[in-house]
Amino acid sequence: MNWQASPFFVGPHTTPKSIKWLITTTAFISVLSPILTYFLEHYFHLPGPGAWLSLSLFGLEQGWFWQPITYVLLHSAGIGITFSLLVSLFFHMLLLWFTGSEINFRFGTKSFLLLYLGSGIVAGCVAALFLFLFSSQSVLVGSGPAVSALVMVWVMIYPDLEFFLFFLIRIKAKWIVALYLGLTLLFNLSYGEFIPFLADLSGIIFGFLIGRYVWKLPNPYPLNLDIPFGKHKKKNQEEKIIDISAFQENDDAFMDRMLEKVAKEGEVSLTKRERERMKKISERKK
Repeated sequence: MNWQASPFFVGPHTTPKSIKWLITTTAFISVLSPILTYFLEHYFHLPGPGAWLSLSLFGLEQGWFWQPITYVLLHSAGIGITFSLLVSLFFHMLLLWFTGSEINFRFGTKSFLLLYLGSGIVAGCVAALFLFLFSSQSVLVGSGPAVSALVMVWVMIYPDLEFFLFFLIRIKAKWIVALYLGLTLLFNLSYGEFIPFLADLSGIIFGFLIGRYVWKLPNPYPLNLDIPFGKHKKKNQEEKIIDISAFQENDDAFMDRMLEKVAKEGEVSLTKRERERMKKISERKK
């Protein structure tokens, strides 16, 4: 676990090289691009990096098919370095460091890069499809979709991690993430930015699918659906039978059986009662 939480510091102990390279590359391109774009457009009347690297219908029609990949490394398609550019860049790089370091530590550099770049490419392809379908003149830039995928996987690792906002309000990580992702999508819709909305939504869905079905992480937002009475009764009977057999075991035998179950089927295979009993046993041993 590459994680540290204290009143004065929250975050990973160390930063992997892959994270450092991504942050450095993104920051360098995002800051240098507006300067080069200005000189090329103003003095030579040529498109600059803002046009080459961002994702747009114009670029795709020019045959710049690298755009569904490169837009993630660029946080502004315009000219001039603005305060909003710096704020956006800092915030997304902070989230990349904060969430990506833990994912890199747990699943390895290769898996982390596949998640980050893969989510960006999938979101870019979805955006490109809708650019063609609606002949939209929208321009997509920024690491938002890829960072959203990281945030989604991170909260699946730490759903119940608690933060103190302003040293007063106690709130779990899963609700902070739900608020952040929800506001991100809402802001896109409020400005009529349909293409960025689809890209961010694609990144979130991609991250959830990878975390849930590839890495077998638990769903931090389970839906409690109403079930018909007959099925509900049958389920309760099955749980009751399992619970009786479980309480006939001593604590050590139960823990061994649960650990073997997790190793074979993953944490998602544990029932709510099994999780509660494991937690109580761990607390008693402490």
